Amino acid sequence: MKLFFQILLILSLITSGVKVFAQNDNTDKALKAEKVVFLTKKLELTQDEARKFWPLYDEYWDKKTKIINNRHKLADEFIHNMKNITDKEAVDYANRYVESQKREAELLAEFNKQLLLILPPKKVMLLYQSNYEFKNYLLQKVQETKK
Repeated sequence: MKLFFQILLILSLITSGVKVFAQNDNTDKALKAEKVVFLTKKLELTQDEARKFWPLYDEYWDKKTKIINNRHKLADEFIHNMKNITDKEAVDYANRYVESQKREAELLAEFNKQLLLILPPKKVMLLYQSNYEFKNYLLQKVQETKK
């Protein structure tokens, strides 16, 4: 059980940009199910809202995760090669890193625009807050299992 919550913690950190190691499908499914319940309750989604929201949300998180994973690969590559690169190459790494941050921000802006077409504005803002609450909820569960 302790391992399960540690894995949940690691998965939750994906959303905040922390590098994630290999995960299994059962853990992904369990986390997804818990997040669906958590956000549905927090947002008080109607059936119609949920039907439109979840595919959009899933697509957004898939794209965001890819961007974050690519940024981590870039940072790892830089660290691995740091002693052997020129300042010009380091500038290239920095520019690519910033571009990755921009892509993530652009993705969020597009997601926000689409969300506002299917959810009331207050629920959109509540979603952003609830994502942070969900991470804290998972962290609290991990801490409880350590006691």
